Amino acid sequence: MDTPVVKGRKKILFCSTLVILPFFFLVLLEIILRLFSVGTDLSLFKVSADLRYFEINRQVGERYFNKYAYTTPLSDKFLRQKPLNGFRIFVMGESTVQGFPYDANLAFSRILHRRLQDIFPERFIEVVNLGLTAVNTYTILDFTDEMLQQYPDLVLIYAGHNEYYGALGVASMENGSIPDWLKKLHLKLIHLRTYQLLQNGINSILKNVNQTDQREISATLMEKMVGRNLIPYHSVLYSEGITQFSSNMSKILGKIKDAHIPAIISDLVSNVRDLPPFRSVSYESYPKADSVYSYAQQLEMNHFYNEAREEYERTKDLDIIRFRGSEELNNVISNLADSLDAFRVSLKSIFEHYSSNGLIGNNLMTDHLHPNIDGYFLMSEGFLEAILEHRLIESSWDSIKVLPWTYYRSNWGFTELDSMIADIRIKHLKAGWPFQPDSTINSFRSTYKPQGMIDSLAYTTVMYGNMNATMGHKKLASYYQSLGDLKRTSKEYLSIAYISPLDVSSYYYASDFAFKAKDNELALRCLNESPYADTSAYVQYMLASIYYSQSKMKEALSCIEKYRRFHVENSNFLQILKLKYQIQKESAMISEANQTLVEIRKFDPTFTGSGDGKSVMVIIPQVVKPYLEKADILRKEGKIEEALAELKEANKIRELAYTNLLIGKLLFIQKNFDAIHHLEKANKEIKNDPSLYSNLCVLYILQHREHEARSALDNYIRLQGERHPISMRLRALFNKESAKRK
Repeated sequence: MDTPVVKGRKKILFCSTLVILPFFFLVLLEIILRLFSVGTDLSLFKVSADLRYFEINRQVGERYFNKYAYTTPLSDKFLRQKPLNGFRIFVMGESTVQGFPYDANLAFSRILHRRLQDIFPERFIEVVNLGLTAVNTYTILDFTDEMLQQYPDLVLIYAGHNEYYGALGVASMENGSIPDWLKKLHLKLIHLRTYQLLQNGINSILKNVNQTDQREISATLMEKMVGRNLIPYHSVLYSEGITQFSSNMSKILGKIKDAHIPAIISDLVSNVRDLPPFRSVSYESYPKADSVYSYAQQLEMNHFYNEAREEYERTKDLDIIRFRGSEELNNVISNLADSLDAFRVSLKSIFEHYSSNGLIGNNLMTDHLHPNIDGYFLMSEGFLEAILEHRLIESSWDSIKVLPWTYYRSNWGFTELDSMIADIRIKHLKAGWPFQPDSTINSFRSTYKPQGMIDSLAYTTVMYGNMNATMGHKKLASYYQSLGDLKRTSKEYLSIAYISPLDVSSYYYASDFAFKAKDNELALRCLNESPYADTSAYVQYMLASIYYSQSKMKEALSCIEKYRRFHVENSNFLQILKLKYQIQKESAMISEANQTLVEIRKFDPTFTGSGDGKSVMVIIPQVVKPYLEKADILRKEGKIEEALAELKEANKIRELAYTNLLIGKLLFIQKNFDAIHHLEKANKEIKNDPSLYSNLCVLYILQHREHEARSALDNYIRLQGERHPISMRLRALFNKESAKRK
């Protein structure tokens, strides 16, 4: 017979098993889901395809969006191993931080990065944009711990406009009505694959049950996100939004302070002059927003500008559709910055300074709160001034390198296509609520008729998912190239480079076309701005070649020395030595030239140094380089047909004079007269390759084209000299064939 103690133990064991078993199965299910890659990794950062970098997880927005498609961040990357001279800045915020309605090349973080790198060239500056559309301080708070683990040196924050309607906001359709503790629990659980599976199952059921009306199908994200849309000034919901912002932002700044990282936070900027209130009602003792707006306009007409500004701002605060942050939020920002030792910048004051009579309107804004191009450059100006004022990177710098924002505005990588994309996004936005009445169906997609190629590309980029801005710029670049407008071709590639600043090939394309368009200044700028320019063999070779073409011998020699310091075994090493020799000879550096000549002859014993041609520029963009390298390996193995196939494939991707030269040489080896077609194409750009002229000379002789053969022979002799063995053989062949015809 069991004793009571034994019975008690069995009961405890039984109860423990009942409690533990479900958790065991949940853990087991979680492990299985992860093993079979069910669900999504929602970490803020992940390792890039280039293993040197971390990149922002493009799916991180899935944490915050349950009902609607999640929004995506910019494709910013940063080094996994921060260099000793590194200075890393994270920028946190919403759609304005992302650069809406423009693409990444016009986000203020990109502009700020370029300006800081110019001022502090000895530092490796990284500016990482964590902005996300249609979110608020819940997202920023959720990002903060992960961001702080990546060793930031500075954090910039611009946020507050989305506190009501952004995901998890007090009046949002995305979990806005649930309690604060449940929102935070959701943000913890969303990383579990089991929770994601459950959530997706519930969503699938709800989508089958609920019918989606036509208005929602055509609506913008701005329309979809709004739940309880009417929020009177100082109502309960209004106060909840202020409290939410204050609480979350206090935690964000507190975490940053505890990590001993400086932070800069800005007040909010809105279009107050040129945007009437979205909705105006009487509420308690407050006047209607539209009557206050009319009064502000009268004050402006009578030149009472300070009073008009106050009334315009009051209009914004009384507007019961809260897509613009109130002045009360700006007061919270100011107080939190003071109490938590954050630095504060007033972008609002800067925008007012650059607005007529201090009234911010369409002069700097595209809509109710997103800046236009000038506005984004001013945002970079505001944060730059704060960084310099508080000496957050270095205690001193060369003031000559602090160029005005207008210089960067005039020399930036954006084109008409970027402006048109933004224009269409804004037109689409304004075709729906709240810019139009509640009952309006947004018919922009079906009614807008693009005019011309740029407009069509912009429309396709905005309204359809099969093309992005980079693809649009490439299509436009190809179009300009077909017209022979190489300068505009170059600028399209520069826009792509500014969208994806670690993609060196776009800088190289931009420089290549600028050089061909005889815009040496732009060509040099594109090369110098490319990633790791100082240690790139391609960049230093091209810079040296361009400087040489401008007779800037000192600068050209400086680039050659940089090249040799890092790339003594590069495939273009002999070419750079020949360029160095040519420069030294023309600069009357006789002793140095003779030393270089000795070095050249170690690689090319037949080189005489005669001829007055400029150096051959071998332009090998990154996108075709693998094909050329593979073709070279195949050629050395004697597989000429396979090598030709690789080179022809490279020419389909991007036709180059150098690739045509290689194809022509291989066809010449095969005694194929098609070689002439490719060699003649190469000869339009390459003027100083002896083998090109020797091959052409032989082919012209065999085709009895005496005049062309004579020209090719003369060019070969110009480069190699009369006494060169091949020069003598070519002349003998030419004379023999000429004698036969006589």
